Amino acid sequence: MAKNINSAYRIKEILDSVKTKPDNIPAHEVWSETFGLIETDQHKKNFSISRCLADLHDEVEHVRGEMLKAGYTSNLYEPTLNKCNSIFAVQLIPGQWAQPKQQITPEISTVLGFCSEILPDEEELVDPASLEELSKMAADLRELLIESTLPPYTKNIIEKHLSKIEEAISSYRVVGAKALEEVMQSAYGEVISNEEIFKEAKGSKELSKLSNIWQKTKSVLDGVVSVNKRLGGVQGMAEKGQSLIEFIQGL
Repeated sequence: MAKNINSAYRIKEILDSVKTKPDNIPAHEVWSETFGLIETDQHKKNFSISRCLADLHDEVEHVRGEMLKAGYTSNLYEPTLNKCNSIFAVQLIPGQWAQPKQQITPEISTVLGFCSEILPDEEELVDPASLEELSKMAADLRELLIESTLPPYTKNIIEKHLSKIEEAISSYRVVGAKALEEVMQSAYGEVISNEEIFKEAKGSKELSKLSNIWQKTKSVLDGVVSVNKRLGGVQGMAEKGQSLIEFIQGL
C-alpha cells in the first residue's frame, strides 16, 4: 500500500506496469492498454495517447517543482525525471516499445518511490470497480446516442460531456481525481450557460443517463479527496457538484 498518493506515485505505478511489456510490440499498443483507450480509429487513438502522455509530462514537472520547493538537491531526482520525459515523448508513439522501454531503468522506480514519500498525500485511490461502472455507464449512453431523436444542438452538448467523461476515465491513472473534478466543473458551467436546452431535454433517456453519470462522478469524488485537499478549492467544487445534481433533478 502506497504511503502517499501523488504525482510521483502515479508515474511510478504506470512505469512499473509497462516495463515488462515485450520489446517487439508497437508503443501505441502499450500506451493504449495502459490508459484503457477503446477508440478503434488509429489517428484518434494516437491523439488520445498524446493527450495522456502530455499529462504525464505535466505530472513529471509538478514533481520537479515540488521537490525543488521542498529543498532537496536537484541531482537526486533531476536525471530520473528527465528520463521519464524521454519515455513519455509523443514522437515515440509510432515506433516499437523497445525504444522507450530501454530507458525504464531500476533507479527510476527507486527515485520515484523516494519522491512519492517526500511529497504530500493528495487523495485516496478510486476503487477500480467505480471506474469500471463509470465506463459502462458512458458506453451505454454512447450507444443510446446513436439513434437519439434529440435536437442536434442538444445531442451535441450531451456528446461533448460524454467525451469529457471518457477522457477523464482514461486520464485518471495519470492525474488522479483532478480528471473527475474537471468533468464536474465543466458540467456545472454548461448547465448554467444552457439552462433552457437542458429544460427542453427534460424526461429524455439521454439526459437521465448523463445525469446519472454526473451523480456517480460526484459520489466517487466525495469518497477519494483527502481532508487536506478538501480544505482548498475542491470544497467549492463539491458544492457546485451538489448544485448541479439538484438542478438536474429539479427539471
